Amino acid sequence: MPAQKLSVCMIVKNEEAFIADCLKSVQPVADQIVVVDTGSTDKTIEIAKQYGAEVHSFKWGNDFAAARNASIKYAKGNWILWIDADERLLPESVPELKRLLKPERKPVAYSVNIKNVMADGKNFKISTGHRLFNNFKGIRFKGRVHEQIIYSVAQNNGEERHSNIVLYHLGYGLSREKQKEKDERNRKLLLKMVKEEPNNAYAHFTLGQNYLLGNQPEKALPHYLQALKLKGLNRELRINVLNTTAETYLKLGDLQAADNYARQSLRQAPKQVSAYYLMYRIAERDGRLEEATDWLKKLLEINRQSETMQRQIATDIQLNETDIAVTLADLSLKIGKADEGMAVLRQAWENDRDNEMLFKRLLNALLTQNKWQEALQLLNERSVENDPDLLDLKGIVQIKQQNFLEAIRTYTRLLQLQPDNLATVKRLAGLFLKIGEKEKADQLMRMMTEISALRTTA
Repeated sequence: MPAQKLSVCMIVKNEEAFIADCLKSVQPVADQIVVVDTGSTDKTIEIAKQYGAEVHSFKWGNDFAAARNASIKYAKGNWILWIDADERLLPESVPELKRLLKPERKPVAYSVNIKNVMADGKNFKISTGHRLFNNFKGIRFKGRVHEQIIYSVAQNNGEERHSNIVLYHLGYGLSREKQKEKDERNRKLLLKMVKEEPNNAYAHFTLGQNYLLGNQPEKALPHYLQALKLKGLNRELRINVLNTTAETYLKLGDLQAADNYARQSLRQAPKQVSAYYLMYRIAERDGRLEEATDWLKKLLEINRQSETMQRQIATDIQLNETDIAVTLADLSLKIGKADEGMAVLRQAWENDRDNEMLFKRLLNALLTQNKWQEALQLLNERSVENDPDLLDLKGIVQIKQQNFLEAIRTYTRLLQLQPDNLATVKRLAGLFLKIGEKEKADQLMRMMTEISALRTTA
């Protein structure tokens, strides 16, 4: 079998902050790197050349497909991987990519998984895209924006295949100003694309996405509904449109319509995070808290499976498991299912013991439920000697257990950390009175008077 070569093709403009890490990620597999620059004024071209890329210029004409097609015309490899500067090929995907580089008699396009990190840095939007395809004559990109090659592959009697390749995408973490600028640029292109192709369902879908991301659900909705009416969306994308339509109705306050579209999506793809998340939010917004809790339980289960299961929709989400667990626990406590809520929090804590927020949520829940011994055990698992807030909580728990001697030791340490804290002095004085140490209590009360006098003078 002849060795197959890979060309990595990119289009860029002012990507000096991202391009170096992108090129590093593809170097282990690329036989050729093609960078088409559309007008950079920073060090993008210089950095690209440092990594051995062939750099070509292209005059930008408000058409991403045209720029992509300009990039692949320089490709000499048997296969082409297209990637953006703010994406990285994960190291564990390199063997999988190399395995797929085999001779083919017809056009073949592999979809890859794109892990889009969201602005919070914890949650992900998981999408798929046809990024790897053989360098077959007649394969071209289509679309002014959100350009695709899959239509061209189909027209040439080609084949679509799935892969386990993962790209890590940083682009959704842009600053608010940069994201607004990008959205406005894309909106102009999408409006033009819809005008040129009014019966293009994908164009309506992507324009709806743009409006929804720009917090204009009333403008997004007609395009989603039009996309559902028109032909041309594959099953995965159609399910995505059902989800985004449900999301739009939710934002507009039409909970019945939102519920209807989310359930349609779930019936067609029962193993997806997005629809379960929608169903939870709809039920919670509608005050159906018991039902919302049930949806959260299912969401937690599906979310755990999302890393390994074959995706049923074109774009899904992957949520931070700890955040789901905390929300589920809070909701369970709210509806009077304290045992269930506590069990969820305990399990989350076992899975993520370094999470400070989770530690404090569990501790507060134990204190709210008067579970003093468990709260003390949790505090004893941590080094709290230099944390005034946790020392105070530990002292409160010891007082609730009527362990006054231990509470005195705790508050004595707290007073060492905060010698002018009147509340601590008062608490200690009260504790000494409880064990009959009136002299020490009086001494502390005199200290309170002195501190108060100093503060008044100051």
